[in-house]
Amino acid sequence: MELLRCEGLTKRYGSGEAQVTALAGVDLVMERGEFAAVVGASGSGKSTLLHILGSVDTPTSGQVLVDGTPLTGMTRTQAALFRRRKVGIVYQFYNLVPTLTVRQNILLPLQLDGRRPDEAYFAQLTDTLGIANKLDAMPSQLSGGQQQRAAIARAMLYRPALLLADEPTGNLDRKNAREVLDLLRLANRSMGQTILLVTHDESIALGADRILTMEDGRILRDEARR
Repeated sequence: MELLRCEGLTKRYGSGEAQVTALAGVDLVMERGEFAAVVGASGSGKSTLLHILGSVDTPTSGQVLVDGTPLTGMTRTQAALFRRRKVGIVYQFYNLVPTLTVRQNILLPLQLDGRRPDEAYFAQLTDTLGIANKLDAMPSQLSGGQQQRAAIARAMLYRPALLLADEPTGNLDRKNAREVLDLLRLANRSMGQTILLVTHDESIALGADRILTMEDGRILRDEARR
């Protein structure tokens, strides 16, 4: 079943001679339950694509539908609500609130919506991610790998339709990077989570089932690995 569709997606910054084209007509379809990786050199457009899919940025032209919802035309408030409820985003630098415990950081999106967590799912998620014994710790007391696990738990707590990961291993050593990739694979296979991973590291991309290669704002290759 189709979860994501992009058609003719373009993004331009600036104007006149200073204009930069970040995306130049991207077409992309992802099925529910897929695990895809986007690779490409710096400036190829991969992070811009991810930010538009997460409603963090808006396209210059073209359309995006996530789980049947068109992203074009949303107000900033609507985009923020959509992002919180439908799309989980994991960044390279964790973005945990330093004055909140790990538990409070993970629960923050639900609290912003005034919703109570599913305690059984919360326990399953934190146990699967290996941070069940760190819930009362502060982010500064965690290793980089543990902080990224907390960020993944926060992104998945809402059971998002789509999980977007923007260089999630870029700030980790090789061992922790491999563990985070294994956790994303586990989320995909055991929980059916649809994942789009952006990375410059081709060895990390090989953990996905599909690899999209971008260059100059276009998808040059789309390869299924399994």
